[in-house]
Amino acid sequence: MKLAYIDSCVWIARVEGLPEYQKVIDANLQTLAEEGWTFCTSDVVVLEVLAKPLRENQDHLVQIYRNIIQKLKTLKNYSGVFKNALSLTKSENLKGMDAIHVAIAEHHNCQLFVTSDPHFRNLKIVPPQLINLSKSVAR
Repeated sequence: MKLAYIDSCVWIARVEGLPEYQKVIDANLQTLAEEGWTFCTSDVVVLEVLAKPLRENQDHLVQIYRNIIQKLKTLKNYSGVFKNALSLTKSENLKGMDAIHVAIAEHHNCQLFVTSDPHFRNLKIVPPQLINLSKSVAR
């Protein structure tokens, strides 16, 4: 099974972003699905996508995210996640939460890390697939 970890920023841009972003993300995810990738999530993604809508009582957004999340393969946390993430902050030059995402993806043998965040461009431990949203908005 080919596992692709989908970063929180992809879902946030897909649900709350500009319509142009949604089209680009949908096209990228559709291509991956057609190639047989299984989309993965984690409790860290759930935390990041739901925190603001829950805090701001945006029930419609909460429901949209919950519907998306239930269709994904959930990767479980593991006892060494924070130790591994701390190591990744240095070796991969990542912020703490970003390192937790990568640690979970790597631990569960994800073969792809899908993101729209250019900070992951040089990720080594899990091959990144960058969805470039900067080209989707006419200037």
